[in-house]
Amino acid sequence: MDKTEQMRGLAGEFLARFSPDVLKQVDSLFEHLKSDTASKLEVNFGLAMPPEMRQRVLLSIGIEDTAAPQVADRYVPYLLILKKLIDQIGDNLQAVRHEEIAGLIWQEGRKMRLFEYEIQQLIEIFPAWLTSISRKYVVEISPASICKVDSAGDADDNREIAFSGIIGRSETMRSMFACLKKISASNLSILIQGESGTGKELVAHAIHSLSDRAKHSFIPVNCGALPDTIIESELFGYEKGAFTGADGLKKGYFEISDQGTIFLDEITETSLQTQVKLLRVLQEKQFNRVGGTKPVSANCRVIAATNRDVLEMAKVGTFRHDLYYRVNEMTISLPPLRERKDDLPLLVKHFLKKFAEQNNCQRPELSKESWQVLNDYSWPGNIRELENALKRAVVLADDVILPEHFPPVIIEQSARHHTTPTSSGNETLETLIEQAEHGILISQLKKYGYNVSKTADALAISRRTLQRKLKQFGIEKP
Repeated sequence: MDKTEQMRGLAGEFLARFSPDVLKQVDSLFEHLKSDTASKLEVNFGLAMPPEMRQRVLLSIGIEDTAAPQVADRYVPYLLILKKLIDQIGDNLQAVRHEEIAGLIWQEGRKMRLFEYEIQQLIEIFPAWLTSISRKYVVEISPASICKVDSAGDADDNREIAFSGIIGRSETMRSMFACLKKISASNLSILIQGESGTGKELVAHAIHSLSDRAKHSFIPVNCGALPDTIIESELFGYEKGAFTGADGLKKGYFEISDQGTIFLDEITETSLQTQVKLLRVLQEKQFNRVGGTKPVSANCRVIAATNRDVLEMAKVGTFRHDLYYRVNEMTISLPPLRERKDDLPLLVKHFLKKFAEQNNCQRPELSKESWQVLNDYSWPGNIRELENALKRAVVLADDVILPEHFPPVIIEQSARHHTTPTSSGNETLETLIEQAEHGILISQLKKYGYNVSKTADALAISRRTLQRKLKQFGIEKP
């Protein structure tokens, strides 16, 4: 999300409290804020006369659209002040006192030539609103729906949180738990997106167990493991004599999961021909068995999952648009483990206890160096990779798990993390550029206290670009 889109979302929420009627005009207002800094001429012209007079002047010389919302200009100064506050405060909302925010509002309001009662009104609204924003964490569950959780009302931070088998107490995971509670009771088709090993099937099972269908079957299907030659007969079943070897009637996964839930893992691995038939099941709640002519009803909830960009696949034609929108009535995006390191201690504790019980041994402890190794690693295989690493460590260790009990790839990345890159004289130009870029990013992040917004501004790149590069280099906030 670029800076303008982020501001658009914040402005929408702010104006919803300040003046709900103006929400329809947020897009029009942002036509005034396309660039990060308004031109000097625009600012001077805006301050030179009241908005109503300016609108009449522009209209008389044929510049302004007569259909433009009459009230829009009134809110432009408010959004400019909001933008200034967000730029100056950045990610440190909780650390800023109300008095400082009020001072900034008063200073900017005077520059905008606002009336005193308008400035005072903003001072009454802005600080409380900014505080509430700083205490909220969002998880997008559909293109137009955001679920928010107030962290102040959550459980004690010292208590482990396990939600339907999903372990986590980071704000991202608490927000996701709130989302699951909201959507489980519905009958919407759900698409779960996330990297391999993030626990997509676990989330799908949690949705099923919290729904009214919990007393019926939950059928997981790995679409990527079924070749095209048999996937149709596995999903929809077949009639006796439909093909050689079909000695009797066989029910498919959709028929077995009637009244329950079917989980289509890696749905993007299905062929376009199979996708057409999946679309019919979702639309009409019925299908034909292979070799059959009589429609079979299947009232089951469909939860799909993928680790690929489905929308991009739909754009290039490798996944059907109509199926994408049908299966994507609600979306849950699971964060990778590297973005929820706060949950690492809970996950490690859970797996150590589990594997110690399986191997009939005492649960080992992790040495300080081992904890450092786990924190330094980026976990490309996510929770599944963590699980495998700890299973190996429990078997190899006695009372204490040392770094050498982990797979070599984990130890090597930790060693690189704490070693300054040096030139061997044989590096390619691309390697040298990457090393220089890595050093620059580390230097600038330290300079700005690891504030991503301020660092991105200093480097004249978008926040999204900076986050992508940090992910690329495995750089994390200490």
